[in-house]
Amino acid sequence: MIAAFLKPIRDVQRESEGEKKSPPFWSTLLSTFKLYRDKRLCLLILLPLYSGLQQGFLSSEYTRSYVTCALGIQFVGYVMICFSATNALCSVLYGKVSQYTGRAVLYVLGTVTHLSCMIALLLWRPGADQLAVFFVFSGLWGVADAVWQTQNNALYGVLFEKSKEAAFANYRLWEALGYVIAFGYSTFLCVRVKLYILLGVLSLTMVAYGLVECVESKNPIRPHAAGQANQAEDEEIETKM
Repeated sequence: MIAAFLKPIRDVQRESEGEKKSPPFWSTLLSTFKLYRDKRLCLLILLPLYSGLQQGFLSSEYTRSYVTCALGIQFVGYVMICFSATNALCSVLYGKVSQYTGRAVLYVLGTVTHLSCMIALLLWRPGADQLAVFFVFSGLWGVADAVWQTQNNALYGVLFEKSKEAAFANYRLWEALGYVIAFGYSTFLCVRVKLYILLGVLSLTMVAYGLVECVESKNPIRPHAAGQANQAEDEEIETKM
């Protein structure tokens, strides 16, 4: 459907900006690494890294060490359906709610939800007679994961508006690295240690994110935004004259 009905982005850009040559591959690749000069990106790399780690944990450890051991492999699909359903619903909800609460509130919600789930998983002893609890954990995990999936993308798009390609390339790189790490140590670390790792990474991630928010709060108007505002004022003055 996308291929058939959606107009190619490059065509839209050419119409709005005029015919331009697309930058060479090496230029785009170099700009991806040059973006690390921005301290905000260096602080925010933990967000996609944690996103990959926590998804890897749910996909491998929770389904294997909790669901399969207590209920059997036949329940893995149902548990993951619950996770995906809550994730999808909350993603739609957060898009509306963020307009009124701001992204910081949603990040706090996701952090508290995941921290609560991890601590509960450390203390919980799963049994076959606790069927509903397995779905509660996967549902809550989806509620928190929806925060990372929606707000991370929005945050990168807002902070790195002039270099979105490089920013999102870095985002996908670190998220994929999180997956690699999560599945890489899954064979030789116990579940308790993996939960402690997630707790530690999440704590560091939120500290780094908080620093970025503090920096941004001191600079509410970015240079490009200020330039657009000045241009609008000049046009308004010319109209009045």
